[in-house]
Amino acid sequence: MKISWKSTNYGQTGFHIDQLGEYDATPPVDALLLDRAPRTLNPERQAIAAYLAFSPWISGELQLPQRLGPNTATAIERDLAHVQVRPAPVEYYPKPLEVGLREVSVVLDELGHSGSGAFINVVRASEWAGSLRGLQSIAVSSNAFALDAGASSETPSIRARLAVAVLFAGEIAADVLILPEDLVLSDAELNSLRSLLLAARLGLKIA
Repeated sequence: MKISWKSTNYGQTGFHIDQLGEYDATPPVDALLLDRAPRTLNPERQAIAAYLAFSPWISGELQLPQRLGPNTATAIERDLAHVQVRPAPVEYYPKPLEVGLREVSVVLDELGHSGSGAFINVVRASEWAGSLRGLQSIAVSSNAFALDAGASSETPSIRARLAVAVLFAGEIAADVLILPEDLVLSDAELNSLRSLLLAARLGLKIA
């Protein structure tokens, strides 16, 4: 699978599948779109986000928008233990990772946030448009829900919506992303997500 990062004629920005590989499956949509691009975009977090968005359909070569480090590539390979995946292009020299300052809640399916503190709110592109930025928070419209709904798994997938949160984590100085406590995730999936985000210097917990 070859993935690029680019804008559309409608002002949206995000990951686009430029080419499917011989062993890739076909996702329900060919792009993860955002109504606003993040102000900062660390290559390691961009790689993790691209992989999260399309991981249920990836097999074999994975061409990412920017060069990624070997630790990030290894984390992606380890996540698909029973499927061979080869992330590229890999760059073999140290690069800085973003350093966060705060815990940030991830709101997955509603407009607004009833709690206090920082949050990233991912809202449905089928119902909302644009984005709203606060001092320590952001709400952004995305079609990530279409990818999560199309992923076949025992429990509902949140990977594409989490990819959006990873992309915006640096903009609001997130150190740990907090998922809703009523979220249904298997222990194996939660551990997989934690390992992936840790490669990009992000913590993950449910609270």
